[in-house]
Amino acid sequence: MLISADDAVTRLKAGNIVALPTETVYGLAGLALSEVSVQKIFDLKKRPATNPLIVHVWNLGMAEKLANFSDLAYRISSLFWPGPLTLVLPKKGVVPDLVTAGNDTVALRMPKHPVFCEILKKVDQPLAAPSANPANRTSPTMPEHLFDLFGDNCPPTVDGGKCLIGLESTVLDLSKRNPKILRYGPLSQKDIITKINGISISPPDPIPNVSKISSGDRAPGQGRVHYAPSTPLYLYPSLNRLLEEKLSGNDLILVYSDQDEKAVHARGWKTIKLSKNENAKEIAQSLYDTFSKADKSAMKRLHITLFPSNGSISDAINDRIRRAAHELVN
Repeated sequence: MLISADDAVTRLKAGNIVALPTETVYGLAGLALSEVSVQKIFDLKKRPATNPLIVHVWNLGMAEKLANFSDLAYRISSLFWPGPLTLVLPKKGVVPDLVTAGNDTVALRMPKHPVFCEILKKVDQPLAAPSANPANRTSPTMPEHLFDLFGDNCPPTVDGGKCLIGLESTVLDLSKRNPKILRYGPLSQKDIITKINGISISPPDPIPNVSKISSGDRAPGQGRVHYAPSTPLYLYPSLNRLLEEKLSGNDLILVYSDQDEKAVHARGWKTIKLSKNENAKEIAQSLYDTFSKADKSAMKRLHITLFPSNGSISDAINDRIRRAAHELVN
């Protein structure tokens, strides 16, 4: 069911949850300081309690009521908020443990999407808003994706059109002495370091080989399996390696350019193309929509290669593909 922004405000204030557009992906929003509202988010997503939620704020004053800001945190937030950057900071007691997976930190973001911002301002309370999808499934980047993902259980949704970025925010941990990226996203290490002289930022830990059970991740998107289509996805290191396979009419190849499509078609295989010329921003925006289309194709297997690294968002693209993959093919 599509609803208006004003209807969303009314529902949120009453403690209900709604799906809202952001510049990254659609989020499943509820009052962040209400354990009842937050539990509704976990229940609908079937999300494990060890996976914390990102809390969205309207302004810095709201953020300061939720977390302790260091000088560096103030500096970074002034440069990159509003936008696709989540900061992990020491939390204040007002934030429920349910939101933070029991951690002493909270993940905060100030979104840039005008519809989300309008709703945040009118609600005048922080909103928890993880991606609006069942746990581990592909994130939605347009309203119809939510209907596909949830069916009859689809939450009331505000239509904000197609998300501009298409991948979840970068998550930067500032709660310890050494800043560290916990999740790749639209802003890279280089993007942040370029604007802040003298800062050193560690990259994320390697993706685990198997799904792990932890006492509480510090940020979302840390599991081995995440962002996955329902159809098994096989990941290859290069197109040449993929072309060595013996595939059938039940296989669908996801390609990054006209040139790659031509090479795959020469084998008689079917394709979906994410971009004409390996444009990283275009591929990021279309990745989850392509997974959705592939799921609807009724193919038994999907195949994709790592994306050639040629832009700041490339690491995020490959992170999402690795976590979405059913199998990594050497």
